[in-house]
Order: sequence, then C-alpha cells, then structure tokens
Amino acid sequence: MASHVICGACGALLDHPGATCRTCGSRPAGGSRRRAGGKSPLLAALLGIVPGLGHLYVGERWKGLGIMAALGAVELVGLDLDLTVIGAALGVPAELGGLGLWVYSIVDAYHAARRAG
Repeated sequence: MASHVICGACGALLDHPGATCRTCGSRPAGGSRRRAGGKSPLLAALLGIVPGLGHLYVGERWKGLGIMAALGAVELVGLDLDLTVIGAALGVPAELGGLGLWVYSIVDAYHAARRAG
C-alpha cells in the first residue's frame, strides 16, 4: 500500500516527504526557519514593534487595523488626560493599557505567523 505525501502549502501530491512541490514551489519546512506558508514568526514579531504591522504582514488585516486604531485611541486619550487634573487617575492607566496592547501586538503577531505556517 502506497502512502501519499501532501504539500502543506497547496495540497498537491508530492513525490516524497523531502521533495519540493512542483505546483507551488514550497520546500520542506525542516531545513528552514521560514514556515511552509512563507511567513517568518521572527519577522512578524519585529514588525509588531509598530502595533498592528506584524498582523498586516501575516495577512490578518482587520486585526492589524483594529490594533492600530485601538492603540492610537488609547494613547490619544491618555495623552490628553495627562494634561488635566484627571490625568493622574485616568491618564496613567490609559498609558499602561497602551503598553499592554503594544506587547500583546508583538507576541500575537509571532503566534499568528506560526499558525499561518
């Protein structure tokens, strides 16, 4: 009984597990740091330093744009509140929330690239 080996990128039948796909040109994932989908988790995390950019790289457009908008709103409100008396009560937590969202953007972009591969 012959077993079939399927390309992880496009689903075409491969000659053997180490073969390069004739249909899409995808290489086996074993010898490369890149995932089969072509998205590098490390590059996604580095791009995630700009909140949402790593998600755009991976192809999660709405999530990336949402993170950009949310962080922009949190930072804008936090900065405006820092200039008032209320700033000590609300502005500082808003700034810390923005920092948390920024870190989440980096970590989640890395994991999104791993899921995409």
